[in-house]
Amino acid sequence: MASPSDSTKQIPVEPKSTNDKKNQANAPKKRGSVNAANGATKAKKAVVAKQTFSQKLGSDLADGLLKDSRSLEESMNLVDRVTFVKASAQTTSSTTIVTSTALQEQEIVIAEAVNALNPEAAVDILRPKNPRNIFDLDDFAALSALEELIGRYGRVSHMGILDKSYTFFITEDRKAALYYKIKDKIAVVGGDPLCDPSLFPQILSEFEKYRKKQGLGIAFLAAGQTFVEYAKKEKWTTMCFATERVLNPMTNPVLQGTAGKSIVRTTKNLLDPKKEGITLEVYTPRLGKNPRLQQQLVEVYEEWRDHRNGMKRAQAYITVYDPFALPELMTYIYTKDRTGSPNGFAALRILGANKGYHLDPYVATPGAPKGITDLLLYGAMALLNTAKISYLSLGYEPLDDLGEITGIPNVMAKMSRKVHKRIFQGLHVAGKKAYHDKFRPDETQQSNLYLVFPPGIPSIRHMTAIVHVANIKIHKVIFKKPPVAGVEKENETEGSESASDQGLSSAGTSTERL
Repeated sequence: MASPSDSTKQIPVEPKSTNDKKNQANAPKKRGSVNAANGATKAKKAVVAKQTFSQKLGSDLADGLLKDSRSLEESMNLVDRVTFVKASAQTTSSTTIVTSTALQEQEIVIAEAVNALNPEAAVDILRPKNPRNIFDLDDFAALSALEELIGRYGRVSHMGILDKSYTFFITEDRKAALYYKIKDKIAVVGGDPLCDPSLFPQILSEFEKYRKKQGLGIAFLAAGQTFVEYAKKEKWTTMCFATERVLNPMTNPVLQGTAGKSIVRTTKNLLDPKKEGITLEVYTPRLGKNPRLQQQLVEVYEEWRDHRNGMKRAQAYITVYDPFALPELMTYIYTKDRTGSPNGFAALRILGANKGYHLDPYVATPGAPKGITDLLLYGAMALLNTAKISYLSLGYEPLDDLGEITGIPNVMAKMSRKVHKRIFQGLHVAGKKAYHDKFRPDETQQSNLYLVFPPGIPSIRHMTAIVHVANIKIHKVIFKKPPVAGVEKENETEGSESASDQGLSSAGTSTERL
């Protein structure tokens, strides 16, 4: 019988030999695992290294929105609070630099807000010219319902919601709304009613009762296909006068680097610290308002408008924006020069009906470097690409000739075509199409926009109301001798280039215009 000491000595011998063999056998596997892990790490680094310029730009802008989430700490909205807690946890666990930077940005925003509220501060807060002093809960309930309807059913043709010269009408049950401007005793409605199509009869009926009390007629400017189908069934008159051009940030060839080489080159040069030194940033008021920045961006817009209005050529536009009228629906991208002063900005408005955004306005100050508006548009595409959004509307693009016309005799249709052609010959809108074409719009998402009138032949008042809403001066475009075709084309090209140099969204190409 073996002694305890002998058995103790023998016990580790056999396992040791077995483990050595196993370790030797597993050694190649372990080395393989280590090599595989190293390979995976290198592969990840390679993927990061291969990130395209547009992807990097979009990611940086998206990071700006994530940093802004720090300002949600003061919000009592449950959605905001949950977002803040989750964002804080993720940021703290991943990196300390982002957190400290975000806190610094929050302190700056708070300091600027305090300065803006100081009567002695240099920056003024924008206030309405004729503010109301009396409100009740019904006002707040109606506004809340209106914002929800805009967020759900908003389209490009509802751009006027940011223009204080328009008025809103909402049904008694607050399930439908529309907005309009009165010209020549005609209520010109912008786009489709903001509601489910099944509610078109209800809102039109309620609005008709209101109109009759006021002695107003009705017309629709830039109605979409959904409302036009309803109008045709009701025997209303429809005229296709424009198209909506749309970019697809998920497939856009300019963003993918297969087209628009000059746009990408200009964008890189503008952002290069050794060249123009422009910085591109993103701002969303919902995640914390910055009164000073908002004032600066409004000043950029006003400076652009003043310069545009000083141009001698005839122009058409249907909106004069209050860029921050409905901040819950907006995101802003802006550029800053080396001194940190904003010199261009673009506004992205949610289009609930299209699950996308409308870029309008996108402008630059007259003295800004060439290509700022290109940079803003490119940056907007990059940001939406990062967010996996495939719909970016560029707004209206008027047709040279009216498209489909229904509801009136052929003689009146021919006359309408002649008048339309004469008007738009004098408005120099060809540059807008050329500018849009540079960015390769997605033709599959393009849609028609219509003028819609009540049954029967539209009256002179109906037609002049539409023209006046678009701020078109008839005597300048109808009675002015049309330019020679060749000269017109040459002038359009030159105008587009020179205006782009001045930061004017390429001449008449700002989507604020028709």
